[in-house]
Amino acid sequence: MDTTLWADVTRLKGDATEAALAHIRSSDATGVLVRPGQLDGWEPLARITVACLVTGEEAARLDDARVDVLVAPSPRELDAVRDAAGKRTVGVRCEITDGDTMNEAAALCGSVHVLVAAFADETNIPLELLLARAQGTRTQVYKELLTSAETASVAGVLESGPAGLVVGADHLADLAKVSAVLRAERHAQLDLVPLEVVRSEPVGMGYRGCIDTTHLFDEDEGMIIGSTSSGGILVCAEVHYLPYMNLRPFRVNAGAVHSYVFGTDTTAYITDLAAGEKCHAVNPSGRFREAMVGRVKVELRPLRLVEARYEDVTVNVFLQDDWHVRVMSAEGKPLNLTEVVPGTRLLGRVTEPGRHVGIKVDEEISEF
Repeated sequence: MDTTLWADVTRLKGDATEAALAHIRSSDATGVLVRPGQLDGWEPLARITVACLVTGEEAARLDDARVDVLVAPSPRELDAVRDAAGKRTVGVRCEITDGDTMNEAAALCGSVHVLVAAFADETNIPLELLLARAQGTRTQVYKELLTSAETASVAGVLESGPAGLVVGADHLADLAKVSAVLRAERHAQLDLVPLEVVRSEPVGMGYRGCIDTTHLFDEDEGMIIGSTSSGGILVCAEVHYLPYMNLRPFRVNAGAVHSYVFGTDTTAYITDLAAGEKCHAVNPSGRFREAMVGRVKVELRPLRLVEARYEDVTVNVFLQDDWHVRVMSAEGKPLNLTEVVPGTRLLGRVTEPGRHVGIKVDEEISEF
């Protein structure tokens, strides 16, 4: 989980604080925001950053060695907190309700290490502006979540999202949900292998599916497609030159409808995918990034069977038999499908065979 996750207990008191801190200790939170005195009787774990929301006067009296970051409660208190911080990291919390408060927060980018942005509205546009201003500076922008439901959209703002998310006292029970979304947003890295083609030939007509996503593929991306659970071949997205039609940078011409589409830990049949389902864009380095299916378009087309081997594992894929369909070479270069012949080396993924409803199971399954 690359995005920092803070839990804010500053509005809690007494037993409620103790219960919250105990919950945080067993959660995936990497930081806690407290008020002076709230740490009494509680020792944070090494992985948990302790930030303290303090006025300048409180900062001057604070001698708690467990506190790592001093956060001014507003820009008006920032100078006084900075003066009292010593060697501690300094941050500021900014309530952003309109253009003036937005500009006030943006002007602080570069002068503090942490800027906790508390937006009054759920729109992400002001967050985009703040992240843009913070680019290239030392300032890390943390966004206070209004609800746990906005985690996914916030985490994807300007692709990288804010450096951190802050879960308030009213939503501490949702820490697990938030951390799960952040883990899903992270790019997974899996091994791809060179496959040697042993068969490439037309096999007649069949139904193939194009997977259209709500994302745009990079020039080196596609999807892992295969006919068996033992693995598949990296089929390129439609991001490369076509003389007779416009590019479809959101699409992978994914192959026959019975095919598997491989994700990080599960597979799905092409015909099982539907609008709103998750899929994965894959590049030659083995980076799997999550995408969303917009639709699957199925049509009758001539098909070509490509069979390839890696060590003692054989995989195959049925693709539309046309030169404009590309597959990724072992060197990470797109090849027209009609150029693929026995001996051609392609890039793909090999897995242990045996899946039930797309999930790996410990049983012997033979596929031919």
